[in-house]
Amino acid sequence: MPKEPIDPAEQSIGDGFQKLVQRKRKTPSGVWVIVGLAIFFAVVAFGIAGFIAVQAVLEKRHSANASPAAASVTPSATAEAGSTVAEAESPKKTETPKAGASGSASAQNSPPVKSDAKEEEDTRKEVLTRVDLMHNLSEKEKDQLYAQIERARGFTKIALIPFQSGRTAPGSAQIDDLVKRIQDPEVQKLLSDPTVALIFVGYADTQGDAAGNLEISRTRAESVQKMVSGRLKLANLLHSVGMGGQELFDKTNRDKNRVVEVWAVQP
Repeated sequence: MPKEPIDPAEQSIGDGFQKLVQRKRKTPSGVWVIVGLAIFFAVVAFGIAGFIAVQAVLEKRHSANASPAAASVTPSATAEAGSTVAEAESPKKTETPKAGASGSASAQNSPPVKSDAKEEEDTRKEVLTRVDLMHNLSEKEKDQLYAQIERARGFTKIALIPFQSGRTAPGSAQIDDLVKRIQDPEVQKLLSDPTVALIFVGYADTQGDAAGNLEISRTRAESVQKMVSGRLKLANLLHSVGMGGQELFDKTNRDKNRVVEVWAVQP
């Protein structure tokens, strides 16, 4: 079947429409520049985000790895610190007091004066003998003093200081020796109990009148007490007693009766 001839006018219209369609479909070059820039910025943004994400993961892994190490160090340091405190605050086994030793503060401050019961009783009788020689006491006062002595925990004679006839003050060398005796560790342990008293007992020989000898013996005791208290700072009670003229120490040699005794008494 023969084709119908195309009208030239229609042909020109069709060609114009086709060109128009083709012109519309063609994308301008500026659009591609914009698209390219958008893609570039998108890639850069994704790169930055990826870098941040990788850094976060690495830091998390690093902290996770560091935590066990820190945990392993911390208990060790704590253990060392605890060990130091324990050593500082707890006695070692070798320092534990042996069986039979007193662990209480009162027992350490007031140790037994005599370990021998007979020796302890002899000392107590010696003190009672001195009470019998105190002529200025009534029988009632002596009985009260006897009772106190019987209740006392112990007696320790620390020193015996001789005096020349007519003298009432000791020499400096005698006081130096007495101070050394009082500073002896055993005596210091005894005197660490503030209830323990130091008693200074003065004597005179039997020459002269009784009143004069009593005054001499009292003055001798007080002079020794004052010199000791001036040299040593003691919290213990210090007391002086004058016994007057006696033959307690030697009945044939009067020189030996001019003395001052120093006693530590545990009430």
